[in-house]
Amino acid sequence: MKAIYLICGGRRPGRFVRGMRAFCALSAVAAVSSLQAAEFFVSPDGDDSAPGTFMKPFATIVRARDAVRDSRTPRSRATVYLRGGEYNVRKPLVLSFADSGTAGAPVTYRAWKDETPVLTGGFAIPPAAWHPADDSRLPETSKGKVWCADVSSLGANALATDAPCGYDIRNPKFLIRSLFLDGKRLTPARHPNEGFIWIDKVVDWKKRVFSADVGEFSRWTRENAPDLEALGYWRFLWGDQTLPITADAKTRTFTVGDASQWSNSNALKKRPFYLQNALAALDAPGEWHLDREKKRLFVYSEARPSGRYVLSVAGESLVVARNLTNARFEGIVFKCGRHHGIELDDAEDVTFAGCVVRDFGGHGIVVRRGRDVTVKGCVFHTFGHCAMTMEGGDRRKVEDSGITVEANDVSDTGLAMRTYTPGVWADGCGHRIVRNHFHDIPSSAMRLNGNEFFVASNRVERVVLESDDQGAVDMWGDPTYRGSRFVHNIWRNIGRVGSLVACGQTAIRFDDAICGNLVYGNRFENCSKGHFGAVQIHGGRGNAIRNNVFSACDKGVTFYCGWPLKRWRAYLDSEKTKNRIAAVDGETYRAKYPEWAGIRDAPQRNFIENNVFVGVKHATWGKADIAEKAFRENPVSETVMKGNVSFDAMPADFSGIAGFAPLPPESAIGPGADTALAAAMRKDACVSGAETQSQRKQ
Repeated sequence: MKAIYLICGGRRPGRFVRGMRAFCALSAVAAVSSLQAAEFFVSPDGDDSAPGTFMKPFATIVRARDAVRDSRTPRSRATVYLRGGEYNVRKPLVLSFADSGTAGAPVTYRAWKDETPVLTGGFAIPPAAWHPADDSRLPETSKGKVWCADVSSLGANALATDAPCGYDIRNPKFLIRSLFLDGKRLTPARHPNEGFIWIDKVVDWKKRVFSADVGEFSRWTRENAPDLEALGYWRFLWGDQTLPITADAKTRTFTVGDASQWSNSNALKKRPFYLQNALAALDAPGEWHLDREKKRLFVYSEARPSGRYVLSVAGESLVVARNLTNARFEGIVFKCGRHHGIELDDAEDVTFAGCVVRDFGGHGIVVRRGRDVTVKGCVFHTFGHCAMTMEGGDRRKVEDSGITVEANDVSDTGLAMRTYTPGVWADGCGHRIVRNHFHDIPSSAMRLNGNEFFVASNRVERVVLESDDQGAVDMWGDPTYRGSRFVHNIWRNIGRVGSLVACGQTAIRFDDAICGNLVYGNRFENCSKGHFGAVQIHGGRGNAIRNNVFSACDKGVTFYCGWPLKRWRAYLDSEKTKNRIAAVDGETYRAKYPEWAGIRDAPQRNFIENNVFVGVKHATWGKADIAEKAFRENPVSETVMKGNVSFDAMPADFSGIAGFAPLPPESAIGPGADTALAAAMRKDACVSGAETQSQRKQ
């Protein structure tokens, strides 16, 4: 209209010009109206037969999805507003390409203003349902302190048995049930309440029979404990499995019941395990047990249960999207299910911002073949497995995935499967994992399988708290995993030495032939446990450790055993490694990594340059493999050491250290203010009916 006015000239245009101006104005209004976003509202108090307006909202997000599809206004401009309150989800919200937006104008599902919509796969136990438990299987010390509720109304699917889980489980189902009290996960009844029992003797290897001292054996028999399980580190202290188990009171032996999962977990003497999923183990505050046969839920409570107990029952993910593009989810809580929270297959340009994902038996978010998927400013906590598994990019073409994990708070993963359940499991090429806070995880914060990952400005604390032979970042077994950069992160209080640690725990682990990666400008504080330093390299070549500060670590950079050329070439020539190389080796890959051409003759040379070591006993340390004489070469002898400086106490100023570049302040590391305040507050979201009603009145 401004252009038309200029063409018209003078202050008093003629009748024709005034008519043209009015016509253009009406046309512009009509054009804007046709492009206005379609807006739909959903409320727990809504009605799916309503029009989905603010005053007459839908009741379900599925109905809103259908309205977006059917909307006559451009689908790419649609927004679905979710009012505060709980939405019970028993079947997934299924999204497809038909639910996509367009570039720059995604379809958006978001919280209305500052309200808290909670999509939950849980079932709240009514307070009136609890009554004193009377069951002969209860421990004598628990009598009068256990309450039970009838949960038969949930149906067979919700009460189905948990799936075996753990290292090397074939075709895992990711179905793990949990009970929550006022938003806090309770402990499945277990014996012992802390720590482990240790295998005393392997009675019959092939039949998977062993003995152990567990006191009165009869309480663990099938008659008394039909769903008895054991979580054990059956062979390796870096790989656990939870499997069904039966007890024989006559022979005082246990038999691991799932032979199909046993081949790589052959039990050895003196390996640790604990029993769970039995009423006989219900003997401590905060424990619970589900008797699936009698359909009763038991909790240990000194007084009548008065809080809000929620049992995870949804056996499918809350959101399942395939071929979805240009979509956003903002300010939503995804909560409580036996399976995963969210699954995205072949998604492109999909964003989760300021959300909370919590309390799932499987993973929080699963991304397969993702492109430009962003997870930013979210809170993730309490998972049986990983918080996020992110797959994308093309390693053969060395093409980035565009996947970004930024400014999130991630904690409490691996509650069912203790190992290989990090905060982020990344597969592929070129993911950005930046400015997150990872903390309180039994195993790794990140597992990286691939190339060109950028891991920067993360704060990583209190991880690798149980697993042996692991790192806060773990990369393993493939010499083609190259080009990743670890820049300006803080690694603090990594590992916790105890009876489960035989090898060591570390911050960054390049295990079995990981080559050609950069560790620059990091702070490592109290990150060396057992034989491992804060950075541990096992057989890899060409890794550069530059400009880092190591403090309160027994060892800085370690090489646990030697990999001379004979062993190196044998590894490259193994069938498994040759298959891994064949998957990526080609003209593009070789152009990206010219050093790859000489990989067979690469010496065990890594670069430790311009680092500061404060109170570190060994700046570098290498232990030769003495199991075979041919492999006794000490890897430290080929390490390039240059410009490193050691101090007994932390210097007040690093500026005078030659060759050392200043590090960013600690306040610049981690999510900072970019993690939405609303998301942080939603971390403990447990919306009651009264709160829901109050929110909707505002």
